[in-house]
Amino acid sequence: MQRSSRLPSYFAAVLVALLSTGVLAAEPTHRYVIECSTNCAAITTAVGQIPGARVEYQFQNVSGIVATLPLSAVPAIQSRPDVVNIAKDVLVAAPHPADKTVEAAQGSQVLTASTLPAFSASRPSDYLFNNELIGASTLHAQGITGSGVIVGIIDSGTANNPTQVADIAGSVIGGESFVPAAEDPVLSATSTHNNPHGTWVGTVIAGHAIFLFSANSTLVKSIQAHAPDSVISCAVLGCPATLAGVPVIGVAPSAKLYALKVFDSLGHGASNARIAAAMDRAITLKKNFDNGVPSVPTNPGCGTTEDNPCVYNSLNIQVVNMSLGGLTLYAARDLEDKITTEMLKAGITVAVAAGNSGPGAFTAESPGTGPGSLVAAAAATPPHERILGDLQFGLGFGSLLFPFNGIQTASFSSRGPTADGRYGVNVTTNGFANFVQSPSGSFSLVSGTSFAAPTAAGAAALLRQKFPTASATKIRNALIAGANPNVLADNPTKIDQGSGFLDIPAAAAKLASGTVSGALPTPGLSSPVVDLNVLPLGITTVNLSGGTFSAHVSNLLPGQVKQFYVRTFDTTDKLTVQVNNLTPALPPAQQNQFFGDDIFLAVLDAPTSAAFDLTPQPGGVFVDGDTTISANNPQSGIIRVALQGSSNNAGAVSADVVISTHQANLGLPTSAGLVKQGAEDVVHFQVPAGKSQLTFQLSWVHDWGFYPTNDLDLIIEDPNGNVNAAGATLNSPERVTVSNPVAGTWTARIQGFQINQGIVNNQDFWTLNVRADGQPVQRVP
Repeated sequence: MQRSSRLPSYFAAVLVALLSTGVLAAEPTHRYVIECSTNCAAITTAVGQIPGARVEYQFQNVSGIVATLPLSAVPAIQSRPDVVNIAKDVLVAAPHPADKTVEAAQGSQVLTASTLPAFSASRPSDYLFNNELIGASTLHAQGITGSGVIVGIIDSGTANNPTQVADIAGSVIGGESFVPAAEDPVLSATSTHNNPHGTWVGTVIAGHAIFLFSANSTLVKSIQAHAPDSVISCAVLGCPATLAGVPVIGVAPSAKLYALKVFDSLGHGASNARIAAAMDRAITLKKNFDNGVPSVPTNPGCGTTEDNPCVYNSLNIQVVNMSLGGLTLYAARDLEDKITTEMLKAGITVAVAAGNSGPGAFTAESPGTGPGSLVAAAAATPPHERILGDLQFGLGFGSLLFPFNGIQTASFSSRGPTADGRYGVNVTTNGFANFVQSPSGSFSLVSGTSFAAPTAAGAAALLRQKFPTASATKIRNALIAGANPNVLADNPTKIDQGSGFLDIPAAAAKLASGTVSGALPTPGLSSPVVDLNVLPLGITTVNLSGGTFSAHVSNLLPGQVKQFYVRTFDTTDKLTVQVNNLTPALPPAQQNQFFGDDIFLAVLDAPTSAAFDLTPQPGGVFVDGDTTISANNPQSGIIRVALQGSSNNAGAVSADVVISTHQANLGLPTSAGLVKQGAEDVVHFQVPAGKSQLTFQLSWVHDWGFYPTNDLDLIIEDPNGNVNAAGATLNSPERVTVSNPVAGTWTARIQGFQINQGIVNNQDFWTLNVRADGQPVQRVP
């Protein structure tokens, strides 16, 4: 038995999709990110000579451009000797955490730079961001509040309206938008009409106010029950006795914020190219400052309204937050990932959200897969969980919903490793039910690694103020080295929590001792086989002897995950997972009183930096009895089967798991060959009349089980010249089905779109199987 859901989801789902696919009457165009061997002048000229092509962006700090190309022109550009790499520009969906809106505050007291240290010294604990748990309050009491540090926020914009968003009043110094004006009715990066995500992030970093709520409200009573130091009596604040104060204090409350808007106000996604352009711009602003360019607005008279933000051509940006992410074929070595290292070189510590695709492994996303990123995973603390439960269902329900007293890795938090054999996560901090102020001025409880990342960014800002001569790389490395591996109670591995829970004083002590390495982080192993890259981390694929694997999973703690890695191939047409004999350690009366203690099961497809679910429900299913999950035609690579002791459990659970695969007999392929980067092989075949279904499968050697993954595209033309580009995705293999195909001679174009590794002379071996109603079709000259 299984239950698909039981509590609302409070985290952002990062979805990756191609910009355009499907059947098209005319030749399609796509946007591509092109990396050049030196400068891109000659490539730019070549693109300009192609009808319908155009260069859309020239990177300033790496050798690369963004270009839109007709499909037929791609091979000519790909095959140029000065093209290092070309990748499809994919869409990263705007993060949309579901939120619980709390009643409007009845007043506020904004804390200034002079009053913050005294406040932090007298109020050592803070519900909102666990500033005591991560040690931020220790530095606050020393007068270290992020003063003089500018944090760039690459997101949906960060509101600058002190009347509506008092928590970051005076914090937002300006911003700029990378969204084309034709695509967004809101042009300003600091407007309150933008998507709230970037403003939520801003309050996590730099919030600095106390807000007044009714002393009898569920919010106040719940905080008093679960985090009593986080409610301040009006006898202390000098407000009416019917009210009580709730501090909303960021990790670096004196830091300044600069908005770099990449997501539009309509909730649409941003392309990888646009995100990379914002990263590139942050580096340019920092370099210009270091080169003596004055930090004055380029638009005099700016900043008086939220719709007229100050824009600069020079800023001392020392920290950047990126609460976003997406898929990569080449972890650490694609252009966006490389920019993370360039940011460190320029003096910018970049905090990146791990992603919200857990609990399965291989789900940490780009640019978090970049070597230079400080990747933050999310934890869930009992106070945050229980306050959320009280607000949802009534006072007292939070403790029943979340009976476990330990801090856990959040179930939704993405995990490593990366395909090149790094752990994929660096630090962990709370990312569950963060209390933030929205652009409208209301308050929300929001969850996701989107809010763990700005906590890490705020920590970097504190260290930057305390150690102004330390390099950006040392700031990053100190936060990793100082993390505490013993805080989380779900027995996490390093692919779950990285080096441990964020501990800012420990990081500061390491910097003060001079023991922190200043060496730039580097990519991992470059073996072409993912299995070999992750083997030093203790990760191996299961032995499917006879097509079946069995194991007993014993005493999974609440939130603890056991990962199984299953190698699949292009012949694998079915994967089955059975979970049997679920056994809770506690008697029923001591288990979760609403659901009992059970298991959360996630089965993820082969892509190695995102979660593509093979379970019937998005994210996974709750299992409270014998359950079987079957998935047809998984991609080829490493499937992850994750069994988690449900985060709502009171005690440990055990179960048996059986994993099996079935291999299809594909028979002889319709055609086969070798293809290199930018080349195209053409296959013609005859489709008889009266067929109801035409199926294609294009397979190649360097699938998702290889590092890096190659990207071959299948472009199909029917006898009438209609083009079907549904096989031009990032899937491996590419599978396309055409219903009621017209009779005649069809054409399949096999394009070596991105050959990162080759079998022979940088060529990958491919096979094409074409079937009409299940029967092989005949190839023709």
